[in-house]
Amino acid sequence: MTNPPITIRKIAARAVVAGTALALLAACVTPPPPPPPPPPPPPPPAPVVEAIPYRPLPPPQAAYAMDIPAKDAFGVRQTINTLLGEDEAVWHFRAGWNVAALNCTRDIDQPILDGYALMLRQNASLLTRINNAIDASYRSQHSGNRRNALLARETYTTELYNYFASPPARSSFCATALAIANEYVNNPPEDFRLFATTGLQRYEAAFEQFYTAYEAYQVASADWDARYGSRYGASQPGWVAIYGNRAQQMAAGVDTTGLMPSDPVVVPDQDTGATIPIIPVDQETSGTPVVQPLPTGSD
Repeated sequence: MTNPPITIRKIAARAVVAGTALALLAACVTPPPPPPPPPPPPPPPAPVVEAIPYRPLPPPQAAYAMDIPAKDAFGVRQTINTLLGEDEAVWHFRAGWNVAALNCTRDIDQPILDGYALMLRQNASLLTRINNAIDASYRSQHSGNRRNALLARETYTTELYNYFASPPARSSFCATALAIANEYVNNPPEDFRLFATTGLQRYEAAFEQFYTAYEAYQVASADWDARYGSRYGASQPGWVAIYGNRAQQMAAGVDTTGLMPSDPVVVPDQDTGATIPIIPVDQETSGTPVVQPLPTGSD
């Protein structure tokens, strides 16, 4: 039997049937799920809050504001012990040891007092000659007026004793004096003048430790004042001591009158008549107040 010929109409009809079947089949297939949503953006970083440091503190026993000897153009500190003749250097060394014997009072410092007494006995003749020579120099400077010469020397020597008695340098000064005393007792020098002049330089080095530390404090505190002073200054005793009025200074409990007590215990120097101050100092602690910085304009 011969199949009927395939016509264009039949082909079209078959295509329609096939397309319809495919459409029905596609309608029965489950569509894929939609893609997940993108993650939310990360939160913005928290603002960086600058930690406000305390205002820098001066070295122990030092005032917030005080004058210290300046350096000359060559970097040499200009103190009462600068540019001395040999006799003056020996006498200044004796004065420094005298102050140390009276002010370095820890148990371990006893050799300072013992060594000082031994030094005076062993060098009595030399020290008497030096004392007389210095007296003569003062009389010459004051045209032979003994009263004026005596007053001038007493004034100068009191300044010298006050220099060595300065509390902020006490720790390093006493440590140096103890080392010098032990060296003198255990290995008596053949040339006391040389021992004294080098010893005075060692005393000065002890004070230089304090001066250097205080200059570093001045730089650091000035930087703090420039950065934080306008907002946080009133909460810091050091800032109040320098920039506050008298009522604010008293309220903050800061000392702006200097480090030398107005009425220190004193011992007279039998050779010059000057007074030697005795100022107790706790070398282990400092009474400088520290206060948490608070902003003056905070809500």
